[in-house]
Amino acid sequence: MARVLVTGASGFLASHIVRQLLEAGEYMVRGTVRSLSNEKKVGPLKKLKPENAKYDLELVEADLTNKESWTE
Repeated sequence: MARVLVTGASGFLASHIVRQLLEAGEYMVRGTVRSLSNEKKVGPLKKLKPENAKYDLELVEADLTNKESWTE
């Protein structure tokens, strides 16, 4: 099992990459978003679970310009 980090997971291209990684069924996918409370952005990602996905998508809030976000 490989782990993959997709930054900006709620973006148009990144959300498609997340879906494809989950569909492959071989990856644990962690996606960063600016705010977990922005339901308009993260809602579609939370509902994303292809039938053949072995793992759920893990979403984390991260400000990639802040060094503390990387630690968490």
